[in-house]
Amino acid sequence: MASKVVCYVVESLDDGPAFAVRQDNDQQVFIPKAQAEELNLVEFDEVEAIVVRNTLQPDKTPWFALRVRRVPAPPA
Repeated sequence: MASKVVCYVVESLDDGPAFAVRQDNDQQVFIPKAQAEELNLVEFDEVEAIVVRNTLQPDKTPWFALRVRRVPAPPA
């Protein structure tokens, strides 16, 4: 089942995917290369993601991001 969650980017590989942790349970989320590059993600970015269970490597990264967007910055 898909869920919408807030995540924090903890690693963004050069010319590769990114990894984040879910705010609600601290489990790792895999963010595919295309999405990471589209948003130019870097460590400490806060994003919202639609995630599903990762069936390829559930022991390492239990969640897979289907779609990701930046969390808007609060108004100044």
